[in-house]
Amino acid sequence: MTQSSNEMWTVTIVVPEGSSLDEAGETYDLEVGTDETILATARSAGVWLPADCQQGWCTTCAARLVDGDVVHPNARRYYDEDDEAGYILPCTAKPRTDTTIVVDQHDDFLEFRAANDRPPGNSKLNG
Repeated sequence: MTQSSNEMWTVTIVVPEGSSLDEAGETYDLEVGTDETILATARSAGVWLPADCQQGWCTTCAARLVDGDVVHPNARRYYDEDDEAGYILPCTAKPRTDTTIVVDQHDDFLEFRAANDRPPGNSKLNG
């Protein structure tokens, strides 16, 4: 099925109970357009998710994909193994279906990247 640029998907954002974010334990359902990033939509809705570069480079925004599908057309660093392991970068992720993500996964993602010899894993863990 071809998606037009004005389609909207429901993205459920789960902030884990143990998160250091102010939103810990909260869940949000947001309508995100096919051409919008999850991060930008969340911030516009008042849900402050962590992010730094907002180019898919630094991985600060890393999240786990629970279900659904996203694409990262503008990510500077996103690898096939990231996708296979279920990690996404909400700063560049655009939904293609209704989607559920668990945010605030940066530390786990750095460990994953380091284990797969991908940046910025080792440089941030050992720097």
